[in-house]
Amino acid sequence: MFIVITGLDGSGTSTIAKKLHEMDEGSILLRTPSVEYANRDYIDNEVREISQLAHYLFYLSSVVYISDKIRKEFNYKKKNVYCVRYLIDTVVSHNSAGLNVELEYEKYGILKPDLTIFIKLNEETRQKRIKERGETQLDKVLNNPERREAFYYNFSKYLDTDSTIYFNNESNNIESSVIMLFKEIQRRK
Repeated sequence: MFIVITGLDGSGTSTIAKKLHEMDEGSILLRTPSVEYANRDYIDNEVREISQLAHYLFYLSSVVYISDKIRKEFNYKKKNVYCVRYLIDTVVSHNSAGLNVELEYEKYGILKPDLTIFIKLNEETRQKRIKERGETQLDKVLNNPERREAFYYNFSKYLDTDSTIYFNNESNNIESSVIMLFKEIQRRK
């Protein structure tokens, strides 16, 4: 299966994805933007200030690239491919910033996920984690409660309840919670 892991920055998407990948022998772990798009600081700071559309197209390009890479290099029908951040993140982020874009897989020939895992976390805990790892440009945007609510609204607009698992990342025993999540993924295959 092709599985996208999403949620607000600082909610634990990378940690959960890594733990799932470790449990799932032979699986693949990817993220967008990938290493081929490594120089994001300039894009996130300078380009975004001048052109939201150019910023969006950079991130859209990274999604198209990963989509094509998955199709060409990995048999996602036999082995799980986990991807941290994907098209939904790009669309939600840019809609929340005022750019009118839609979640359109077919229009660009983007591989649609079989399953999406949305990581939930209360704001106080999310803020603690961000302070520990260092604040990014997006973290600064999400510090604004109205912008954060716009993100949540846009996520709710695009998440399909039939193909989404909502994972609460508040557990004191993250290992057992991720094991239960992994079992749910296996059940949905």
